[in-house]
Amino acid sequence: MSRADPAHQNGGASVKGVVITVADEVSVQDFTAPLHESLGAVVGGYIEIVHPQGLQSPYCMIVNEEGYLKGLPLNRAGSLLYGTQFHGSPIVGDVVIMAEGWTPEGPDIVGIPENRAEKVAQELVKAFKLKGAEQ
Repeated sequence: MSRADPAHQNGGASVKGVVITVADEVSVQDFTAPLHESLGAVVGGYIEIVHPQGLQSPYCMIVNEEGYLKGLPLNRAGSLLYGTQFHGSPIVGDVVIMAEGWTPEGPDIVGIPENRAEKVAQELVKAFKLKGAEQ
């Protein structure tokens, strides 16, 4: 399970993340506290934080912790970001790009600022020839 603490309330506000689906679609979505639940709903189960080679700090990727065991379909863009082409371990299922940062409780998953989330989505669309991000 992740560090996204169920007690982390983020002040009750929603935070932004960039979703990449197995259908190569990208969108900026809102996530509410508790983050482990709202992120888990998108990835389809327990969440795991991974640090892909293709994402610089503070960004991270949220994946389904049991996605490979559940036989979820390959996420092409997520796998390329993760470096699957170099080490052979694929990313499966829908993923969420978030940022890590500091909260009053300590280090945790935090949202991407809205203006930056749109730019990240557009960069992913261009780099991986994905669909979406025309919001």
